Amino acid sequence: MRFLYRIRRVCCLCLLLAVTVSAALAEGVPEAADRGLDLTETVSVHYPAVIGLADAALQEKVNAQIQQDCRVEEWLARAAMLISGGALRTEWTGGLPGTEKDVFSCGLSAEGSLETPRETHVWAGSSVDLRDGHEIGWDELFTDEGAARTRMETWLETELAPEMSAHLLNSELLPLPESFFLEQTGLRLLYPVRQLSTLSDRAGDIRIPWHLLRETLDLQEDSILRRIGVPEMIILSAESAEMLRKDAEEGVLQDIPAKLGDALQPLTDRHHLLTDPDGYKDGSEEGRMFALEGGAFQGIFLLTDDLTAAWDRSAVQGIRAEEGCLYGLCLKETRREAWLETLGEPDFTREISNAQAEGNRMNAVRCDGYNCGEHTLKLYSDEAGVLVSLILAE
Repeated sequence: MRFLYRIRRVCCLCLLLAVTVSAALAEGVPEAADRGLDLTETVSVHYPAVIGLADAALQEKVNAQIQQDCRVEEWLARAAMLISGGALRTEWTGGLPGTEKDVFSCGLSAEGSLETPRETHVWAGSSVDLRDGHEIGWDELFTDEGAARTRMETWLETELAPEMSAHLLNSELLPLPESFFLEQTGLRLLYPVRQLSTLSDRAGDIRIPWHLLRETLDLQEDSILRRIGVPEMIILSAESAEMLRKDAEEGVLQDIPAKLGDALQPLTDRHHLLTDPDGYKDGSEEGRMFALEGGAFQGIFLLTDDLTAAWDRSAVQGIRAEEGCLYGLCLKETRREAWLETLGEPDFTREISNAQAEGNRMNAVRCDGYNCGEHTLKLYSDEAGVLVSLILAE
């Protein structure tokens, strides 16, 4: 018991040290830094901290709020109890969305023997205004919070629920969870595991793209959503198109934790398969489509080769989006004439037959391709001229 007490005290001291070091590093340019402890191969606690704020007192306040929201002290104390046997791992995603870098938002995932020897999984979210250190609430995101909640509930029930697996142990999308975090492309809802769980028995999370809530968003000057860059995600303009091309050249799509060339096996190990890989054929290209669990990969497929039954040597050759908003390209909403006007004439256009559309697992009649450095951005439209799929490929 005395040994465990010492370990617990060390963990708490490390937590306080992280805050102190963060304050000491203040240079006026905020960044999100990883803090934590790796006690054993199966016990590790990692959490975010904001560094670089010019005001040390404000930085301490911000980090205290993040640690409270993410239950950091609780996980450190639990880790000390498991050091002689057990498993606990926390990791986080998020940071400082947008170009102003004055809003912090993250989701922290805790997995293992969190309360009892039985393993489970918990999400926690934290969103903090770096101007004054206050916790950001739902009411700061919308001009009409009630209307926004109703819109989310309707979309979850009518669009998402019918697509969910019948094999889920817990599959209640409503009521909306109170825990969330902010991304440029959408609002990530973080559910209790007893309400919504994945096939791998992790707590569910869902990304609601901002363009679905367009009429209710508070986008006035100096609002939280404007400061994190939401207008650039839902409004197609010359500026947003330039950002899109830059990302495409780098082989990434905003808020998707995978890039062209990444090894596939670590991605499936970390995020888990949502469904068995499916084959596709796009023109002369053939391969497999991988759907992974979690809100980060909602409506997203990773495209790779079709060489063997295994994929331990496969790499991401394409990222396909069928849901969401990306620098003004809003799936199931943006019309072809809008991207032709903003992006210009494509480098190539290909008509798609019914057989080709079926082979590519999409309802498209046309593909417009734009060369972005060594990569290609392909925009697929249906008979009505609406964007139904977007692929970034090597």
